[in-house]
Amino acid sequence: MKKSTVFLFVFLVNISTMLAQIYGCTDPQANNYNPLAEINDGTCTFGTSILSPNVSVALPNGVSETSGLFYYDGKYWTHNDDTDAMFFAIDSLTAEVVDTVLWDCLSNIDWEEAHVNGTHLIVGDIGNNLGNRTDLKFFIIPLVAFYSNDINAVDTLQFAYEDQVTFDPGLNNHDFDAEAFVTTTDSIFVFSKCWMSLETKRYALSLVPGVQVARLRESYDLGGLITGASFFNQNQSVALCGYSAFLQPFVLLLYDYDNGLYFNGNKRRVELGLPFHQVEGIVHSHDFEFFLSNERYTGALNVDQKWHHWNASSLFGNPSGISEEELFTIDDPFPNPTRGYFELDVPGPNCYWRYDIFNVHGELIKRGFQLSCKLHFDISDQPDGMYYVHIYRRETRFVKSVLKQNGN
Repeated sequence: MKKSTVFLFVFLVNISTMLAQIYGCTDPQANNYNPLAEINDGTCTFGTSILSPNVSVALPNGVSETSGLFYYDGKYWTHNDDTDAMFFAIDSLTAEVVDTVLWDCLSNIDWEEAHVNGTHLIVGDIGNNLGNRTDLKFFIIPLVAFYSNDINAVDTLQFAYEDQVTFDPGLNNHDFDAEAFVTTTDSIFVFSKCWMSLETKRYALSLVPGVQVARLRESYDLGGLITGASFFNQNQSVALCGYSAFLQPFVLLLYDYDNGLYFNGNKRRVELGLPFHQVEGIVHSHDFEFFLSNERYTGALNVDQKWHHWNASSLFGNPSGISEEELFTIDDPFPNPTRGYFELDVPGPNCYWRYDIFNVHGELIKRGFQLSCKLHFDISDQPDGMYYVHIYRRETRFVKSVLKQNGN
């Protein structure tokens, strides 16, 4: 009876703590920033932002159809979307081609994006302008075989969208085109290019060869066409590039989201100030800096293919509301060494922190979040040794080490 009473009391205390948390917009740069809010509810709104690239340089004619961008082996790479099965290494300063890798053992119906996930290069043959393709696929190439042009090293993942029921051809008048995706160690997330609705839908696939159905996870009405995607902020945020129906390019920044739902956090659209530039690819460089490329456009105004360096640092002036002085004066975990239980004081004003704990082998042993400025941890079920606690909130992250000894 006493145990039940204690359990009920603890349960009620936890519920009351959760209910006491203030939800709202936690981004100081938003129009509706709430300094009292502790948990971002995804309602932040931003004024119109125009941030042009720092530098734009002409790309060679050989990559006039530049589409996907990725970084591997110390180089930035691009490819054309349907003209050849070649990867081109781009000098990030001059935009000259400094290396090429041919994969003519693969077909290029409409390569739109390519990503490196640490062990593999994933190439998306996913372009679908007519909406009638039944052979959408990803090529999965081990990085150790990148320079080999060996078809035997390649796995294929073929897929269809779960909500597509008709495949009647119609040029740019459907919602089942795609040019953007990001990858993790075990998943592919596709962002659709919706010609009719001008929204984007995010689909999920397992990174496993074979035939799959792409499952719809969420959608967002952005009023534009998405053409490229890249993780940034240590894979905790996403940058999407695209353009409007009037060919005005933009970048949509997705950050401070939760529960694996990219559209439930902040969604900040930034216009690039490059009219009639058909921006197709984006790749993260470092911090808040990116490279983008646009393909050649011929129409009311002819625009040649270009390589752009884009610095978005000004959009993330102080995303956590914490001063640099506070970050450098954060105390170490206490007690340290520990038998298992320890705590860590973190600064406000917004005490909602995610955490990962890794052992000395780099293996993730715990993950979660806490709604407090005094964080409590328990590694008593782990063997003695050194552990590393990664604490992060939006673009702010720090790491503390703790030694467990004399445990069970």
